[in-house]
Amino acid sequence: MKKIPSLVWLLGLSLIIGQGLAFLASPESWQGFFGALPRILSMIAFWGPVIAIISTLIVWAVLKIMGFDSLEAIRIESVEQNNPAPAIIFVGTLIASILFLMLVIKP
Repeated sequence: MKKIPSLVWLLGLSLIIGQGLAFLASPESWQGFFGALPRILSMIAFWGPVIAIISTLIVWAVLKIMGFDSLEAIRIESVEQNNPAPAIIFVGTLIASILFLMLVIKP
């Protein structure tokens, strides 16, 4: 049986402590947030794949315009040629996707 890394324990413990403190600070608000959780999760389940498809198409189009044909070509350019442009495009698209997700999902 594998040992669970200490980082996982630390993250789990911080989640439990944070939720406990939030509940102690304002039980009514915590229950309101918890009551909205199914609606938020359903919005994520609905919009997540849509956003993933849109992000994939944007990244694919931009990388094709830049002349990349595969992920291996991107890796070679980023790592071996020391050109960070492909990595910047991926990170920028990821940030844009997260911002779009934040605009779409309203609790």
